[in-house]
Amino acid sequence: MTVTPIRATTLTPFNYGHLAVQGGVATIPHLIGDRAIAFALAAALGIMSTSPVPPPKNYRAHLAAMPWRSSVLETDDPQLLPPLARRSDLGVEGGYPDKVRRAAASGNFKEFFTIQEVPAGQVFRGAVFGQDPFRFRDLGPVLVVRIGSNRTGMLKIERDETVQDVRLNASTALLFGRKLKVERYILHETQLTAPMSLTEAEEEALKWT
Repeated sequence: MTVTPIRATTLTPFNYGHLAVQGGVATIPHLIGDRAIAFALAAALGIMSTSPVPPPKNYRAHLAAMPWRSSVLETDDPQLLPPLARRSDLGVEGGYPDKVRRAAASGNFKEFFTIQEVPAGQVFRGAVFGQDPFRFRDLGPVLVVRIGSNRTGMLKIERDETVQDVRLNASTALLFGRKLKVERYILHETQLTAPMSLTEAEEEALKWT
């Protein structure tokens, strides 16, 4: 298994519906999740299904089929943009059956809601374990991937030999039967270990099969 330390720079703003806030949702700006990076690489490098219909969610099976695992990517300077208003046209997107009508008054099913995005120019660092993504298709020293809600964000990924330690996601480890001590609980599916050296993290990620 190869360790590839990486630097990820946001080329465009991106958001996730991490946190419910008044009138909408906000993104956690401190990190990009390991699963987000793994799936973003898989999509950019052509190993995702080409079907427009996503399969049933099975993170363990889908991650196990990938030739890499990822640490969480973290930034030293978390930032969010001011709230941005968005509008959903329910008549176009889903019509008004009873299920949609009842959901339309809550969360981001409202016709008008707000999001908070991570701005362009933010730098996150972490590592990928397994097959070197830069050599997977020999596309050069820079990869551009899509992340965020509806994949509206763009991320430039490069090697970064300055990375010395990373955090793993204990929630992802548990999918593979590995119980790791949690230092920071962010969300149910994002539970951070204490920082590990690249060697320690590689040894652990090697067991996620």
